[in-house]
Amino acid sequence: MVAVVNHLHFTIPIDDLRTIVQEDGVPLISKLPGFRDFFFVKVDSTHAIVIIFWKDAESADAGAKIMGPNWFVKHFKPFLARPEDRSVGEIIAAYKPELRLDP
Repeated sequence: MVAVVNHLHFTIPIDDLRTIVQEDGVPLISKLPGFRDFFFVKVDSTHAIVIIFWKDAESADAGAKIMGPNWFVKHFKPFLARPEDRSVGEIIAAYKPELRLDP
């Protein structure tokens, strides 16, 4: 399994992006082959970390080629304060208890 981690710094509040990510981005990416999990993490008011888990590196690359030039360019790129900081790597150890997000 592969993880893609993006540190994104925006010119607008992260909370302004929550709905478009949850209602538009997640449904799109979740249908892509090899997709496993997605997290949009608020670090502070304008810094987010996006963590995406894929079956393998090929799936991650294909997902980036679909989401990047389309959804990302439309919904994130206009609001980026600086270029994204993207890392991709093989997951070599993991533990995932039941995930529960309190409202």
